[in-house]
Amino acid sequence: TRRPSKKKQALARKRSREDSEVVQEAKRPRSSDSARDLLREHGATLEWWRAAPAVIGRRLRAIIDAATAAGSVGDEARTWASDALQKVDKIEKRATSLHKQLEARSGNLSELPGYCTKLKEWKADLEAKLGKRAPQWAPSSIGEAAVESWCDVATNDVAGALRARLGACVGAISQDALGAYRVECPRDSFTATLRLQTSNGQVTRAWVTTVRSGERSPASSYDFWRRVGDEATEAADKCVKKAGGSTLGTVARLLVAIPLFRDALASTAAARHKASVERSAPRVPDFARAARLLERERVRAS
Repeated sequence: TRRPSKKKQALARKRSREDSEVVQEAKRPRSSDSARDLLREHGATLEWWRAAPAVIGRRLRAIIDAATAAGSVGDEARTWASDALQKVDKIEKRATSLHKQLEARSGNLSELPGYCTKLKEWKADLEAKLGKRAPQWAPSSIGEAAVESWCDVATNDVAGALRARLGACVGAISQDALGAYRVECPRDSFTATLRLQTSNGQVTRAWVTTVRSGERSPASSYDFWRRVGDEATEAADKCVKKAGGSTLGTVARLLVAIPLFRDALASTAAARHKASVERSAPRVPDFARAARLLERERVRAS
C-alpha cells in the first residue's frame, strides 16, 4: 500500500486540529449563556438596588428628618441613615451599570457572580436594619409604629410629638374645648377621637371612637368602626397604666392599638359573614329521600 503524501498528512493533521478546536469551543461556556444565567439568578437583586434610591431612600430620608428633629436622642439613627443613604446611591449606579452589561452580554463576567452575591447580602442586611429603625422613626403605617421607645415623656405639645415621630402616618391633629384629640390617620384610612379624663395633670381614663375616613361609607362600615372604638376603649385602661398617666403615651398607644383591633374584627367579621351566607343559602331538595317517602306511602295504601 502507498503511504499518503506529506501534503495529505499535513492536511489531515490540520483538519484534526480544527475539529478538536471546534469541539472545545462548543464545550466552553459562552459569555451570552453566562450573562443569561447571571440575570436569571441575580436580576431581581439588581432591580431592587436600582429602585432603592426612590423606595428605600425615601424611608431613610424620613428617618434622617425625624432623628434630626429629635435632637441628640436621634444622633445614632441619623448617622446610620445618612451612611446607608450614601451607600444606596453608590450601589444603585453600580447595579445599573451591571444590569446593562449583562443585558448587552459584554465585558468580563468572571467577577460578577461574587459581586452579585455581595449585593444580595447587603440587601438583606439593609432590610434587617431598616426593619428595626423604621418603626421607631419612620413607620409606614400606624400599626407598624414602635411607640414604646419614645412616647413616655412629659410634653405639652402632644400633636407636635406625634407628627415628628409618626410622620405621614398622621394627618390633621386637633383638640377641642374639652381636651379631646381628633387624629386623622390617612394611611390606615380612619379618624380617631380620643377623650381623656385627667386628674392633677395625669390621665386616669380614656374613651375612643373611630370612623372610616375618606369617601362616604355605608352603615355597615360605621357599625364596624364603632365596634373597633369599643374594643380600643376596653383596652384603654391598660394603655393609661403603661403610660403612667402621660398624655402622649396614652394617645400614642391607643392609636397603635386601633389597627390591631381593626384587623382582628375584620377577620372575625369575614367568618361571621360566611356563616350567615351559609345559613341563609337555599337548601337543595333531597329528591332521593322524597322518592323513598312516596314509595312507602304507596306500599301502605296498597
